[in-house]
Amino acid sequence: MTLRTVSFSTLALSALMTGLGFTEAAPQSEGDKLSALTARYTIDRAAIMSPRPAAVGGIAFDRGPSGSPEQAKALADQAAAALAKLRTIKTADLTHEQWVFYGIAEAQARLDAENTADFFWLTSVITPYSSGLRTLTAPFAAAPLKTPANRDAYIKALNALPATMKAYEARLAQQVAHGVALPTEELRLVIPFVRSLSVAPPKSGLSVAPARLAALPAAEQGAFTQRVNDAIAKTVNPAIDALAAYLDGPYRTHAVKSVGLSQYPHGPAYYTYLIHQHTGLTLTPQQIHDRGLAEVARINGELEKLRVEAGFKGTMAEFKQYLRTDKRFYPTTSQEIGDKMMAAIRLIEPKMSQYFSMMPKAPYGVRRLAPELEPSMTYGIYNMPEAPGASGYYNYNGLNPETRSITMVTAIVFHELLPGHHYQLNRLRENPPRVRAASTGGPSSGCGDCGPMYTAYTEGWGEYSSDLAWEMGAYPDVWSKAGRLGMDLFTSQRLVVDTGMNALGWSREKAMQFMKDNTFEGDTQIDTETLRYAVDMPGQALAYKLGALAIKDARARVMKAQGTKFDIKKFHDYLLDAGEMPLAMFEQHFTCLLSGEQHTIRLSEFEEK
Repeated sequence: MTLRTVSFSTLALSALMTGLGFTEAAPQSEGDKLSALTARYTIDRAAIMSPRPAAVGGIAFDRGPSGSPEQAKALADQAAAALAKLRTIKTADLTHEQWVFYGIAEAQARLDAENTADFFWLTSVITPYSSGLRTLTAPFAAAPLKTPANRDAYIKALNALPATMKAYEARLAQQVAHGVALPTEELRLVIPFVRSLSVAPPKSGLSVAPARLAALPAAEQGAFTQRVNDAIAKTVNPAIDALAAYLDGPYRTHAVKSVGLSQYPHGPAYYTYLIHQHTGLTLTPQQIHDRGLAEVARINGELEKLRVEAGFKGTMAEFKQYLRTDKRFYPTTSQEIGDKMMAAIRLIEPKMSQYFSMMPKAPYGVRRLAPELEPSMTYGIYNMPEAPGASGYYNYNGLNPETRSITMVTAIVFHELLPGHHYQLNRLRENPPRVRAASTGGPSSGCGDCGPMYTAYTEGWGEYSSDLAWEMGAYPDVWSKAGRLGMDLFTSQRLVVDTGMNALGWSREKAMQFMKDNTFEGDTQIDTETLRYAVDMPGQALAYKLGALAIKDARARVMKAQGTKFDIKKFHDYLLDAGEMPLAMFEQHFTCLLSGEQHTIRLSEFEEK
């Protein structure tokens, strides 16, 4: 499923102000005061945040982990001061659009203030989902090669990659010195992930395909190709191999046996911060855990009804085992996975106009995930179109298809393409709200001009969309419906096992057993998923279900208030056209819709009901 993080850059904050016409003029109104405070915050924040290293030859590849504990402390202190000033604003005197901006600015300042130096060493830097190495080759694949200067820059960038590998090794060693090392089980994924980047030319992802040089004379093609291949073989690959050797040698001696953030210094507090970051809510781990248990129980009840409808005579446990293991639910080729996904999309396409007032222009499709990412990822990644007219793609995991159940692929592609992420993000890109017209998204979103990414809002929409597809009649039989319930179980159990392993003392073995008992997942998926929750991206997976529940709660509230006047298209318009926002703002956002009154509640006063 698509992975995104809460990312709110200084550029995004500045662009938000520009979009609202804010300047740093002397305050005359609460809106002017908000303008001045956020402008100051943006300047001060930029002064503290160390700039990323300059691109080498115009190629902005991964340069390794950045920042320092001192920088983190300075930013937290500055944000706390800015937050105190922001909270002097009388939000009731703001327009709704200004209030949305206020909420975004306050949310960022709160997260900055909470993210102290105590948490600096706890961030994952080398794990497959989180590491910048995941996209190491992409900038090279997009680099221009037309001129001699372009080609020299390409070689220069290749020769700079050993410094990237050394930066990762140095950060890992520093983390060990501060009592933070990966679990031994995670190294089973990390070491092959790193080694997968070391590929002999011409098959290396850093090699240059002949088609990219077709316009050059044959002699120049050959000479440049040789230079590239020499740099990869003699400089880049040895550096990658050295990093892998460090992980498999000196680093391994420090690896820990258990999983979860609570075992590390400041780990429990960091997990609380991650909950706030990814969900935008102030729920405790226990509250989230209990809500997950309730959802799992509810969905199991719905699955029992399907078991009866399917005429399956065995127990619920036997039904799940059948769905998990019967050969009818397993493809023989990777292509079958993509074909089944696109067949589902063709089924839902003619139904979209009944639920949505518009369609984005960007085309869409599915394709197989990059080979180096498949062994360490459970499912896949959605990528936004890279240029106007290009397609957005869901990149599915096709490794060992005979071990990958396709019961959930229909539900997954609705989450990822229509009416999910492709629809949501491209609609926002093509029709940006004025408040976010020029803002920029986080690097993992692929949406460089559609605003800051709030995981719970974005992934909540994807999960809501997968469920909405049932209402739209896009699950044609009992087995695809069972797959949808299986996906709902999958996202709901995350509330249980993520909190269990990171805060409530669960072992990974207990979490794996819970997943086996309550999902359709096979051992391969359970293996990588539990490590994702406990090691790679703690807290991030909570956002899917909690975001979907927030959208469903908002819809139920509007339907109850509007009765027969409720229009599903208008509801979706109001939700999507506002752009992304922290979930804590949802209640008041929809209060404004229903009452027509100005907001009166400060964002910091919101509590999850």
